[in-house]
Amino acid sequence: MMIHWEEAGKWDLYQALVGRVEKLDVLQPFGLNRFRSRFWNRVTFFLSEFYLPLAALVRRDSYNIVISWSMRLGICYGILNRLAIKSARPKHIIYDFHINLTRNDPFYRFRINLLRIALPGIDFFYTTSEKEKEIYTKRFNIHPDQIAFYPMKPAAYLLEKEAYSKGGYLFSYGNSDRDYDTLIEAVRRLPFQTVIVSKTYQPMQPLPPRIVLIREKPWDELLALIGSSCMVILPLQSYWIAAGQTAMLETLALGRPLIVTSNMATIEYATDKQTALFFEAGDDGNLKKHIQFLMNNPVVAENMGRQARLSVSKNAERRLIVFLGVLDYLLKDC
Repeated sequence: MMIHWEEAGKWDLYQALVGRVEKLDVLQPFGLNRFRSRFWNRVTFFLSEFYLPLAALVRRDSYNIVISWSMRLGICYGILNRLAIKSARPKHIIYDFHINLTRNDPFYRFRINLLRIALPGIDFFYTTSEKEKEIYTKRFNIHPDQIAFYPMKPAAYLLEKEAYSKGGYLFSYGNSDRDYDTLIEAVRRLPFQTVIVSKTYQPMQPLPPRIVLIREKPWDELLALIGSSCMVILPLQSYWIAAGQTAMLETLALGRPLIVTSNMATIEYATDKQTALFFEAGDDGNLKKHIQFLMNNPVVAENMGRQARLSVSKNAERRLIVFLGVLDYLLKDC
């Protein structure tokens, strides 16, 4: 398995697989977190997406299956796997297989062309939603038996955290594919403080007085902001961009009421009006109504959060079932 973080055997999937397979090795970035330097970690992370696939290729004869735990790892290994032709090679699984369906610029088209080159070197695809599975099957001519929705899950320790003391603010966070302008318009005339944590958001005009923009917070402080909020709001850019799932699952795991933009991925992890409230991208009017409803009905909001926490606690079991089913499918001819 090729991963892009530092792993010391604590990963729940790793622990679940130990004893179920004869041999399990994890290739990870060399020297990650060796120094207190973000620049060092960024360089190490970037380079690992090229040298880990090469290392996996050299060692591939020792395995029945190679798993790439990111798009770049999967594309690089897929290309190498395709070029280094062998009559018998291990099956290759790519996790988090996705593309941005809204982009068509020259650089992104180049990346899609690289992906197409890699496709013959990939034997199975894990997507982030059922809708993407349907789209990619047609767009890339992938056989339906070679692709599956692999549900994400929150970190187990988040589900075990005790409740935080509650504050009186709305909270939103995240850097990628966010639409904070819609959120700001929705809360502009509401009498509630709104806290946003984002390194990338650049307001085009001065923020209203009740909105606080924080560039960055340490992880424990970020969790406290999530857990102490009245609700978390995740405004996302487009239905056709699979984004926001990680923040969504973190929020639900902490049992907080959630309002989130509906997109291909977010609709997989909650049921509207039961475990979250959904709104369409850019619809500040409906978002405002959702906020007012939850603020005026705190008991309903807290019950929604509790139901959501219970629901996402089952994701680990769901994804293990999917994972083991795919292994059985790929290994049946080995």
